Amino acid sequence: MTAGPVSLTLELAGGATDFEPGATVSGWAAWSVPVPPVGIELRLVWATLGPGGRDFAIAETVPFARPLVEERRPFVVALPAAPYSFRGRLIALVWTLELVALPGEEKTLVELTVAPERRRIELRDDVATPREAAPDDPGG
Repeated sequence: MTAGPVSLTLELAGGATDFEPGATVSGWAAWSVPVPPVGIELRLVWATLGPGGRDFAIAETVPFARPLVEERRPFVVALPAAPYSFRGRLIALVWTLELVALPGEEKTLVELTVAPERRRIELRDDVATPREAAPDDPGG
């Protein structure tokens, strides 16, 4: 993209951001760019975040064919069955919907929760590991 203001917006139907695995997410993608973009695409992405590095995968890409400099288009994306959104002390897994302008990878994103009961899984520190449960173990 050339220099100039780029506006990218994602709106989710009903404002919902918490979903069951396998649910359908719908909404609108809108953009305003200074010159016709090479492409505009919606990406469904999961990523792990933590001190040990970052893993990520693009679960689905929805290209918007022949984008104009200013548009608003509907989208529908089916969420996969896994992995679930979770957060622990050292690592978290997050889902995002990203609207990306090409070239240049300028983007906006909305964080999603994808888990049973539409609630991120919280990993607790107070659960005993096998080693903690058996302190008299001579192998320890």
